[in-house]
Amino acid sequence: MTTDKIKNRYIILAFGACVQFCYGIAYVWSMFQPYAITKYSLDTSAANQPFGIMLGVFAIGNLIGGFLQKKLNATFLIYVGSTIMCLGLFATAYVPVDKPWLLNITYGVIVGLGCGIAYNTLLATMQKWFPDKRGMVTGIIVCSAGLFGLIMNPIAQHFLVTGGFTIAMTVVAGSLYVICISCAWVIKAPPKGYMEDYRPVNIPTTSKQYTIREMLGTKQYYIIAFSFMLAVPAYFLINPMLMSLGVDRGLSTGVALLGVMLVSVMNTTGRLTAPWISDRIGRKPLLLFLFLFSTISVSALTIATGNLFLILIACIALAYGGFMGMYPTISSDYFGIKNAGVNYGVVMLGYAICSVGCPYIVRAVKLMPMGTAFSFVIAAAASIVGFILLLGLRKPE
Repeated sequence: MTTDKIKNRYIILAFGACVQFCYGIAYVWSMFQPYAITKYSLDTSAANQPFGIMLGVFAIGNLIGGFLQKKLNATFLIYVGSTIMCLGLFATAYVPVDKPWLLNITYGVIVGLGCGIAYNTLLATMQKWFPDKRGMVTGIIVCSAGLFGLIMNPIAQHFLVTGGFTIAMTVVAGSLYVICISCAWVIKAPPKGYMEDYRPVNIPTTSKQYTIREMLGTKQYYIIAFSFMLAVPAYFLINPMLMSLGVDRGLSTGVALLGVMLVSVMNTTGRLTAPWISDRIGRKPLLLFLFLFSTISVSALTIATGNLFLILIACIALAYGGFMGMYPTISSDYFGIKNAGVNYGVVMLGYAICSVGCPYIVRAVKLMPMGTAFSFVIAAAASIVGFILLLGLRKPE
């Protein structure tokens, strides 16, 4: 690998991180949710549905993006996905008051689809440029998406207060489109044969480049996919209602907003640090730790109030960020980098099912004696099962 290639790939990574920042759009919905409830006369569960649908379709978009990478170049796909995403945001801003169900289509389906196509393309491209630093670069890229909430939440809150739902969503949509269009042109796939023989010394990786059919024939796929599905309910059940839930647990509106920003910081921290640490201690040990950490945090959340509630929410966000950084990395470790985009899209199918189902779980548990707190019990149980399932994961062939 020449010096020029080393320099060029870091330039591509820097621009890729800027674009990836925009794909953290899901993490701003908790700011819009209370305003959507007021504007469209929704209950909490109905206001959470666009978030859940968006994440589910996002996973499907990842799969579509993985397939399209074989036929279309990365730059074009990122432009297409980003444009679809921003058009969905603009449409969300102008959903009529008497048609709130359209939020599920504009924000849930259109934004999720465009975001997923572009996200998968960008992530797979960066991993191909850095097979020697896969954990580090995956952490940087997914961390960039996590930064979205930290930077955009206070901006969105300002425009929500001063201009309302429509103005704030329009500002977010316009800002993201400018960033995506101005930065995506730099992002290219590496030349054919680039570092294809590289093998890390301290991380077990496969020497085989699995196709989807071959991957689906392995036990490792089902362990990885189902454990991913079980890793994320703790965050999915809480994130879209962070503001309202924080106020219910004794926080002032100002402190609840601070909590939303803290969650973004911890989500970002987990995304950045977990893959980097796993390069040194291994993927499986760190994933097992994250499952235990998440189980303890979400279990304690059932009775927590005030500042303890805030701390536990931050811990859950840290674990979630770690999971989001780890699973793209472990997927390419076990099934190869050549088809990493489409393979990771298939790994994310469990994630999609979980994200769509979580809002309905919240709605159902409200009818139970423990109310919303019972959803935390469900999330803790999912984390425990995920931990047990992951114990059976063996080294790739």
